[in-house]
Amino acid sequence: MLLTCALLSPLTPDSITEYKECKARNVIILDMKKYINMFSMYFKPEDVEKALRITWCESKGKIDAVGVNKDGSKDVGLWQFNDNTWAWLKDKLNITSPRTNAQVSTVVASWLVYNDGWFHWNSSKHCWWLRDYEQD
Repeated sequence: MLLTCALLSPLTPDSITEYKECKARNVIILDMKKYINMFSMYFKPEDVEKALRITWCESKGKIDAVGVNKDGSKDVGLWQFNDNTWAWLKDKLNITSPRTNAQVSTVVASWLVYNDGWFHWNSSKHCWWLRDYEQD
């Protein structure tokens, strides 16, 4: 899944930017490699890298990550599910596991993506979205 990153001559600002983006993508893939097999079980092949980038941006791959929002709600786990979103999904999908269960939260994330879209992670989109590689 690692990308081959090369600087080609002649050097241009665009080629340098592309090289830096490629290197940054590889850093994320290497940091998150322990999740590749699990994500591959629940996401389409073309979506696995995006899932890796999102979880790296959201939690740096830490299953017990907690973020506190201005309104006092918390974002918890690998996917940083918000209290309100998790409560809604928990009832809708009959979830009994905590948000810190990486596999359960990944199953829930894939259900959410394929039933409602990636926009649930838009607050970190500036980190995970790569304009040159996808349009959404």
